[in-house]
Amino acid sequence: SCRYWMILLQKQLRMMIIMMNNLVAAIEYDGTKFQGSQKQPKVRTVQGAFDKSLTLIHKENVISEFASRTDSGVHAQKQVVSFKSNLDITDDSWVDTLNYNLPKDIRVFKCNRIEKNIDVRRDAIEREYTYRMILGERISPIEYNYYEHLNHKLNFSILDSATKIFIGKHNFLSFTGRLLPKNSNTVREIKSVNYEVDGRKLNITITGNSFLYQQVRRIIGSLILLMKNKISLSNIREALENPIKGKFNLLVSSRGLYLSDIKYKNILN
Repeated sequence: SCRYWMILLQKQLRMMIIMMNNLVAAIEYDGTKFQGSQKQPKVRTVQGAFDKSLTLIHKENVISEFASRTDSGVHAQKQVVSFKSNLDITDDSWVDTLNYNLPKDIRVFKCNRIEKNIDVRRDAIEREYTYRMILGERISPIEYNYYEHLNHKLNFSILDSATKIFIGKHNFLSFTGRLLPKNSNTVREIKSVNYEVDGRKLNITITGNSFLYQQVRRIIGSLILLMKNKISLSNIREALENPIKGKFNLLVSSRGLYLSDIKYKNILN
């Protein structure tokens, strides 16, 4: 009947009006006052703050997806977030609108509308973490929340050999924490490990497709033990060839760790 087709047309028009846009945002944050990135009840998290801003903008509940989980105190120079919206806002205006509604320790620096759905977690082709350290007797209170402090004599010359050991596919069970779920696949591929000494600062950067819980911090811990001459290169090789959970117990602080980059094939490059 004519009435049936009118109702159907009205439904289709309403669907067109509320057509969802797929959006991805690149954000950075100071992790000091967050209990990690992943949303949790009754604690302050990055995702919780981001979703709150989306809800304020849309005046209804909107949920985001984060590309990587970062622990309490870990910072990000480039975290990637996806969400859906029925609002017709330009990419530049999204950056301004989100930043207006976000707390000052989270900033959006890019936001793009994309044609297809993307799984920001599984579709990432490379993640990069940087660990930052202050060397010597003193660390400024201004630096404290953003660097690990090492007041030891360190053997930097051994780092060239040590960083090469990690490159490639290995079973990283020895570099995981006790909270790693049982039967987890602990094989991961490290693409590069680089370091830079600049005066009283030491940065170590690790890239790979994905990482296990606490893997990066425990790799850094093993390199610090090595530079202190408390373990040898053969100890690290042994840990990779004959993996044992909790082999390396030096878990460096989260405040020196940064999610420094996430790369995709066709977005946010």
